Amino acid sequence: MKRILLALIAIASLLVAVACGSSDGTGGEASGAEKKLIIGYQKGNTLNILKARGNLDDRLKEEGYEVEWKVFTIGTALLEALHAGHIDFGHASDANSVFSQAGGKPIQYAASETPYPKGVALVAKKDSGIERVTDLKGKKVGVTKGGNMHYLLLKALEKEGLSESDVDVVYYADAAEGSAAFSSDKIDVLGTWDPYLSIVESLFDTRTIVNGEGLTENRTFYFGSEEILENNSELVKIILEELEKSNQWANKNKKEVAEILAKELNLDEAPLINANERRDFGVLKVDENAIKVQQDLADTFHGIELFPNGIDISDAVELDPNWLPEGIE
Repeated sequence: MKRILLALIAIASLLVAVACGSSDGTGGEASGAEKKLIIGYQKGNTLNILKARGNLDDRLKEEGYEVEWKVFTIGTALLEALHAGHIDFGHASDANSVFSQAGGKPIQYAASETPYPKGVALVAKKDSGIERVTDLKGKKVGVTKGGNMHYLLLKALEKEGLSESDVDVVYYADAAEGSAAFSSDKIDVLGTWDPYLSIVESLFDTRTIVNGEGLTENRTFYFGSEEILENNSELVKIILEELEKSNQWANKNKKEVAEILAKELNLDEAPLINANERRDFGVLKVDENAIKVQQDLADTFHGIELFPNGIDISDAVELDPNWLPEGIE
């Protein structure tokens, strides 16, 4: 029990709000003798690895840029900062992106991470008697409202001819609250995502009822400000080039990646190693398939009235952007 409490505290510590600061992004405009690029990131993700490795900072120093890194706890806050001009570039999840666009924010997709379907799942304790999606009927399933695991739940139910009304959906505010509810049996099934998924699997004897394979790609996307994408595409190209170099290094050095992120997140390495082993790192173009997948996510959430008006994902995507490096497909 002590081990579980300590781990739940660790999960909660990842979610402590971090002040965003108030300085504006520059989009690469000169600031005194040196130009500044402000990048927003969330701990544990690919931009965090890029920051820790330092290769982008070194490359841009040669180009006369200073890189400033701002940490955010959630993607919606990062996208708000991007919209307000406080950062120039950043990343957010598929669901965060949809809700920002639905809220009237003029977001612009710059690129995509490699899909990560095994990084989101619905899990139950092995002694619960819940083994498959059809067993969820009448059970309490915990998800964050409008999160990637909420979408997974909806698609998994749909595949089995069920709907959200067939289960007792319990919304939790963040990963710590969801994990605590699962620990105390206030919910029967927990929907969660890596690295929290891996942490929960290390704490409890769990059964994966379903993960994202065949149901959701569970992508993270990269976004740029209107200023940087329209007026400094060469700078965006450098960011993506160095990000891809960092990602390919990460694919070959997953234990070292876990060491980096364990320090950043103040976690044990073991669950991070497990999480890294079920994913590939990489930068991709936001192509027609990615748009189609995002559109389904948007339509699904609009269908259960999580936002009032439908959106068109293609409005926020340039299919043949001039900021993509060679070799990114």
